[in-house]
Amino acid sequence: MLDLSTVYLGHKLRNPIVASSSSLTNTPEKVKQLEDAGVGAVSLRSIFEEEIEGEIEGLERQEGHTEAWDYIRSAEMSHGLDEYRQLIKGSKAAVSIPVFASMNAKSSSFWVDHVKVLEDAGADGIELNLSLLPVDYHDTEEKIIRFYIDTVKQVKQRVSVPLAVKIGYYFTSIPSVVDQLHYAGANAVVMFNRFYQVDIDVRKERLSSMSPISAPSDYVIPLRWVMLTYGKTPIDLATSSGVHDGRTVVKMLLAGATVTQVCSTLLKNGVEHLDTMRSELEGWMRENGYSSVDQFRGKLSQKRSNRPKSFERIQYVKTVAAHA
Repeated sequence: MLDLSTVYLGHKLRNPIVASSSSLTNTPEKVKQLEDAGVGAVSLRSIFEEEIEGEIEGLERQEGHTEAWDYIRSAEMSHGLDEYRQLIKGSKAAVSIPVFASMNAKSSSFWVDHVKVLEDAGADGIELNLSLLPVDYHDTEEKIIRFYIDTVKQVKQRVSVPLAVKIGYYFTSIPSVVDQLHYAGANAVVMFNRFYQVDIDVRKERLSSMSPISAPSDYVIPLRWVMLTYGKTPIDLATSSGVHDGRTVVKMLLAGATVTQVCSTLLKNGVEHLDTMRSELEGWMRENGYSSVDQFRGKLSQKRSNRPKSFERIQYVKTVAAHA
């Protein structure tokens, strides 16, 4: 019998496929559907700082006494957090697989001040979605990394559940950032945030949004960096973006991923596609003589290369020579 289990954020998952934070995980009923479809764990839809601020701003536009605004802001924040608390509790009651909470905010004070609520509600772990995109020339990389590290340290002082940090790939040295996050207290890093791309409608002369759905080819960026990071730090590595089928799950595991997060392929094909992905993973393992995912995790990482120092250079030369 094949063993697809893996350990992520301190929890044993029945397989390495995790439903990422999205509309697919915004109710306990949907979380239950994902469990029934065979997912290994779920990351609940994110609670957004702007989402709560939007409710507050809507009230502030109404006429009223200015001295009431502090009370309104506090009440609205509590209301948004209470709804999310109920999502965690309801999901935990509905399923037996691990349920991870997700926070997406633009200020460290939001995470630090409210993260304890998620732990108290019963979340098995917390994913901090650090989706900062530097656009100010005053924001040096050192300053941005310090924000990440300080936030993680402060959050870890307030909660005891495992912590994952979802980052973007706009760093000079991703392995260095991952290692610093590990020493700050993070238990896992998710590669990567998808920064939704903007386009321009030349006919109407206005900005337009591109599709938030990932393409199957998007997997190559997280694949590359998991391959280069695996084995250099004890932190769990999760990949996100472009994982649309079971063979891509295999690629991520060979590169060194602990788990792979999926979303777009389930939005396009339905949650029942999880069964197909799992069957493809199992089929590949049988064909290649593996009985567990641990047997081949990281097999094609830089760490396992017989020439690790020239690993990246060799791949570059092979690619250029093949198309010369």
